[in-house]
Amino acid sequence: MDAFSAGFKPPTLRPAAADPLDFTLDPDAMSFDPRAIGGFWRLRNLMGLIAAEGVLLWLVTILGVIVVLGGIVIHIVIAVGVGILAARARIARQGALLQALAIAAEKGMPLAPAVAAFADQDRGRARRRVMWLAGELAQGRGLSESLTKEPRLISSDAVLLIKAGEDSNMLPQALRMAALCRSNQFPLWLAIAGRFAYILALLVALQTIVSFILYFIVPKFEAIFRDFGVPLPQATVLVIDLSHTIIKYFYLFSPFLVGEIVLLCFLPMSLAGWGNSFSVPLIDRFLVRRHSALLARALALYVAAGRPIARGLALVGDAYPVRWFRARVKSASRDVQDGLDWTTALERHEAIRPADAEVLRSAQAVGNLGWALEEQAERNERRLAQRVQIAFVTLFPILLLMIGFVVFVIVLGFFTPLVKLISELSTL
Repeated sequence: MDAFSAGFKPPTLRPAAADPLDFTLDPDAMSFDPRAIGGFWRLRNLMGLIAAEGVLLWLVTILGVIVVLGGIVIHIVIAVGVGILAARARIARQGALLQALAIAAEKGMPLAPAVAAFADQDRGRARRRVMWLAGELAQGRGLSESLTKEPRLISSDAVLLIKAGEDSNMLPQALRMAALCRSNQFPLWLAIAGRFAYILALLVALQTIVSFILYFIVPKFEAIFRDFGVPLPQATVLVIDLSHTIIKYFYLFSPFLVGEIVLLCFLPMSLAGWGNSFSVPLIDRFLVRRHSALLARALALYVAAGRPIARGLALVGDAYPVRWFRARVKSASRDVQDGLDWTTALERHEAIRPADAEVLRSAQAVGNLGWALEEQAERNERRLAQRVQIAFVTLFPILLLMIGFVVFVIVLGFFTPLVKLISELSTL
């Protein structure tokens, strides 16, 4: 029995005869708090980690280190593929939930019955989470507040837009915007993470095979050629010297392999939404346009509602899901409170590009700021997608050629001595 089955009873929604949207909530159903299972899952993961380590050590003693490492690499690659499939299903489910909430909000219907009806499309934990959200909404809690408690329901980007929609009284528009934004971002991040995972898997596999060759095969090569009195080719000497250096300073090279494996394991989590936001470590900081687009959409809600932009900047500065960009927006918000123009403040702290700031100033001057913000968000995402595609087209073949060159050098280093040894023995 898992944590959800042990600690959660789905809310009992009993429709009334007079109004199908009126229902009462079973008080026992609200005894579940998704945050309360954190300790259980930490203990469960720790126990699973200890068991996996025991099995791994047993396999090492039976099969050998290289066989086990090869199996781990294969399973990691499979996990990336499973993560992509899980991400597709998760994105579709989140988009459908946001659309259902948007329809209910547009028609002025209570959100709790719509969420409860949507729960029938899922099973297991996913259904229990949605039913828990229905119970939270039925008790009068805000949508963003409830979603913050259970972050696996909706992405953090969507939660930010929902918070802005609630604060600006533009919740239906925010829900529609969140659903569209999430579905548009997934193909871009799938392309980035997929290519990145391919390169990492290739590097990990290459390093595993090369480590086996350098540790087990190279010493035997040296002994064989020493016994026959045949000098080794220069390419083989270079590979052997490199192997000695790597073995001697293994503590300097092993962190790179560990980092690649950790990053490769993180990619399916990021795609499946476990990190609750599309992000790839080391790459996300180069994709400022993505964050600028989300910021523009949040501010567009305040402009459409006639609310001050300074209020929107303050909310985004407090609730933005990515820490480094949140710090930039918060600094810009403080400058706006001190009297600086908001476009200049965002430009100064590199939250938007100078060209975007000029466009927004012009649009504000002619009273077309709301449209300009939405158009800027879409334009930033289009340009980001185009630049990512260009980067893939140019850099991906170069990386493959570099990896191929390393493989060529290693193969050359171990193939030429065999030819030389055979030729030397044939003359005897």
